[in-house]
Amino acid sequence: MPFGPGSLLYESYGDRAGFLFAPATGLMQLMYPALGKGVEEHSAFYEEPFERLVRSVPQILGMIFDGDTADEQAHRVRDFHRDIKGVMPSGERYHALDPATFFWAHATFVDVAFRVDDLVARRMSRTVREAYYAETVDWWRMYGMTMRVVPRSYGDFLEYWDHHVENVLEVTPAAQGLIDFLNQPWRMEQPWLPAPLWKVGSRLGGLPARDVAVGCLPAVLRERCGFAWGPVQAAGHAAFMTSVRLTWPRLPEAVRLLPRARAAYRQQGRTGFEAAIARVSDTRVA
Repeated sequence: MPFGPGSLLYESYGDRAGFLFAPATGLMQLMYPALGKGVEEHSAFYEEPFERLVRSVPQILGMIFDGDTADEQAHRVRDFHRDIKGVMPSGERYHALDPATFFWAHATFVDVAFRVDDLVARRMSRTVREAYYAETVDWWRMYGMTMRVVPRSYGDFLEYWDHHVENVLEVTPAAQGLIDFLNQPWRMEQPWLPAPLWKVGSRLGGLPARDVAVGCLPAVLRERCGFAWGPVQAAGHAAFMTSVRLTWPRLPEAVRLLPRARAAYRQQGRTGFEAAIARVSDTRVA
């Protein structure tokens, strides 16, 4: 069991602020060609994107918060992808458990951790980010897959990330479907809400929600995906993120933390994120 009280991941990853980045994260997953093809052929993502999010995220969080059963949870997550395979348009075969493909999905969850840190002003130092990244490597190791695809350090991870954003991600058919959904959500009714309510709610909130999602994308991907983005959108996004940064830490934990994290803290205890950071900093100094 690699995580528990005092672990950086355990003390921080259950923050609901990560959901602000979920649409951008999902889009970057779909822009990885093999992953996008798997979703296109094996998922009902566009009929139920929110249900898919609710189903998948808690299972992955279980690897961090489920204590003695975390390894079993990791194997369940991995094995769920065994039958997701097929043929790319080029004729090359793809498989969700291809290490490079599966690691890209993992990398997007790693990226979210650092984005949330930036958003809520936790201000992890470079030393702490190195330690945090090392824990995400242990997180990957729980899947029982090869380590050859894993960047060795935080700096290597940043190079890996930039390379994929610049040179690998593309507007796959699956990604285009999500782009269309973000641009016109009212055209894709969701089964969990009556159609009249969806039509009204998606028109009132859909485009502001799109701008939050688009603002969380790297600039090069906003352009690649064809999103309109100018000074007005940029200023609105910056103002919204500033309001979150100022108010989010002041909200009760019952609002900020996901149920799986709260349950783990009740059962296993916690040190708090600041204490975890201090421990890492003291260890590196010593």
